Amino acid sequence: MKAYGRTLTLTIVLMAVFWGFSTATYAQRMVTIPEDAYKAILERLDTLQKRVDKLERERTDTSSLKKDIDDIYDTLDKVETKTIKDKLNIGAEVRTRVDNFYYRGTYFNPFTGRYDKYIKDHKDNHWTSRFRLNLDAKITRELMFHGRLSVTKNWADNDPENFYTDFNRGHAAGGNTNVQFERAYIDWIVPNSPVPLAITFGRHPSTEGPPVEFKENRQRQSTYPALLFDGEADGIVATIGLERYTGLKNSGLRFAYGKGFQDDDDYENYLDTRSGLDDTNFMALFFESEIPTLPRSLMVLSYIRAFDMVDNPLGPNKNVGDMDLYGIHLQAKDIEGTGLDAFLSWGLNYSHPGGTTMFNTPMGPAPVGLLTNDGKDNKTGWAIYAGLRYTMPLQMLNNPKIGFEYNHGSQYWFTFTQSSIEFYNKLATRGDVYDIYYIQPFNRYLFARVGYTYIDYDYSNSGMHLGKPMDQDDILTDFYILLDCRF
Repeated sequence: MKAYGRTLTLTIVLMAVFWGFSTATYAQRMVTIPEDAYKAILERLDTLQKRVDKLERERTDTSSLKKDIDDIYDTLDKVETKTIKDKLNIGAEVRTRVDNFYYRGTYFNPFTGRYDKYIKDHKDNHWTSRFRLNLDAKITRELMFHGRLSVTKNWADNDPENFYTDFNRGHAAGGNTNVQFERAYIDWIVPNSPVPLAITFGRHPSTEGPPVEFKENRQRQSTYPALLFDGEADGIVATIGLERYTGLKNSGLRFAYGKGFQDDDDYENYLDTRSGLDDTNFMALFFESEIPTLPRSLMVLSYIRAFDMVDNPLGPNKNVGDMDLYGIHLQAKDIEGTGLDAFLSWGLNYSHPGGTTMFNTPMGPAPVGLLTNDGKDNKTGWAIYAGLRYTMPLQMLNNPKIGFEYNHGSQYWFTFTQSSIEFYNKLATRGDVYDIYYIQPFNRYLFARVGYTYIDYDYSNSGMHLGKPMDQDDILTDFYILLDCRF
């Protein structure tokens, strides 16, 4: 019994010691927090549980998740589009035109050596569409980009274009629907230059120059006056600002270099052919400014020299000489606030023939030279181009405009205007041209133009630089209507 009692006593003591040790250990592991913090944790747990429940539901219904993703992509598209537009501005032009021609004469096609089948009288209408995509971007404060993609198409025309050259691909009408680079150039304002200096390089703004913007109902489109040069050209121009030195507003001097024809091998196009042809190069000098005391006016003095002109850009065989062109152009808008615009342009050309080449004539292939038949004599031609435009103060008709133009070219007149907006290249005419038109704006984007042109040819082969121009008594008239939308 004593032994049992001692054993029971020891057991009780040991149990008491163990209990005390366990209680002490548990007390050390217990964590106590404020009631507010505890409630906050419970609320967060409840929120997380709801999100888990929502995700579980959307695992079987993905439409909500897809909508969220689509919204994100739409937002990204808008941001990306805005970013592009911030860098590159894009505009477009669409024009449809119908011309109703009447021709009386003996048209000779120099490429075939035959007369046209319509020897006396020919009437026809002619439908075309033109599309342009205009691009520009301000890259930095000193760098600007400008471009234009263009195509002019005859309606339902399946014939090849026999008169397309690099000089007029975006303007000449035909069955071709390939969009052409009419212009793509960079303006670089040279920083820290001792004189104000800008460099322009690429495919130039050399089409539809002053005063074509009057008839086209738009701002100035080209550096060069249209009477002397209207063509799609590649080159480089340096412009020196002179306003601070001359006191003449917007005055500047331009030095230009460009290519009219570059000989290359069809297989290795970085090499010349073995034909012995020299490239046709252009050098030009222009001075322009505002006419003193006449706001919104322009004066341009021009000199252009074409070196080593070829006989036929579509299949050249020989260089035929050089050509000088001189010009004076004056124009003014809204004279004395009257709504009257006016212009006067004068041009002179002087040839330097360099031998003869064989060309088709009515009598068969024969030698011809630059504005001559013998390729020896220098020839001088001249032209004048003048016009008026009046903006009628008729608010209810959106201030329509009416205009009249006249130009005359002498027997030996020649000019580089193969990209003329008129299919008959009226400024190259050796004779007289009378042109009247009416412009009706419908809104800021859309207008119509109705016009009538009368051409009296005094000499043959207007616009051609080969052969002696012969006496001619042909008449071409054109009544046309066009719709033009720009946006």
